[in-house]
Amino acid sequence: MNKGKIVIHVFLLLTMSWSYDALAGNVKKEIQAPVHEAVGIEQKTQAREVNWHTEKEKKTLVFEALEKELAMLEKELNTEAARRTALISSIIRKTKQIEDLAEIEGQMSPFLYDLLDKIKEINARDLPFLQEERQKRIQALEKLNANPQVPVSEKFRKLMEALLVETEYGTTIEVYQQTIPLSGEETLVNIFRLGRLRLFYQTLDKQECGFFNPAQKVWEPLGNTHLKTIQAAIDMGLKRKPVEILTLPIGRIVVQ
Repeated sequence: MNKGKIVIHVFLLLTMSWSYDALAGNVKKEIQAPVHEAVGIEQKTQAREVNWHTEKEKKTLVFEALEKELAMLEKELNTEAARRTALISSIIRKTKQIEDLAEIEGQMSPFLYDLLDKIKEINARDLPFLQEERQKRIQALEKLNANPQVPVSEKFRKLMEALLVETEYGTTIEVYQQTIPLSGEETLVNIFRLGRLRLFYQTLDKQECGFFNPAQKVWEPLGNTHLKTIQAAIDMGLKRKPVEILTLPIGRIVVQ
């Protein structure tokens, strides 16, 4: 083989070697590029799936929390609705009660005035004991009864209290001092009240005694024979001695 042929063969071998390397490089690039791309896509897909699952779990937790909150709000709404219904019913009942009370008040007012007149009448025709105290009580009741700001229940209670006090006078005894007209002079004496039956007096020197005559509206003297009995009654009224049976000059009861 001559030298020229050898050079050609070497050139051809070099050319073929270079062509093969270039071809191999191109093939490698063509194979590796899709692989890298596929791997990248897979990685991105997996990352997206992870993110999606994470987001899904978060959304699920939020949804469950919202469902619980919704259930709680619905329960509160039902409770408030029931409470509102109860309040409306209560308002209706109270309104009816107020209307009934207004009607009762309208009916009670004349009765209260009649009751006050009855107490005045009792005082006017009664024995003259504790007159100042009883008159002050009547004046207070008149002022109370005329006040529109005072509830009817309070007026009724006060009138009943006054009536009870007047009633108790008939079942109690009492001793007190009072100035009364005797023989044309105002004289301080001890008064013994025997319920509402009779008032007896005894002078402070224990030398005179007597009683109030409701028919004549005057104080009349009794004989000295009654001094001891009236003194005993006064001592019992003041709790200076034990209670015992006494014979007092009651006389004839006057029906007024």
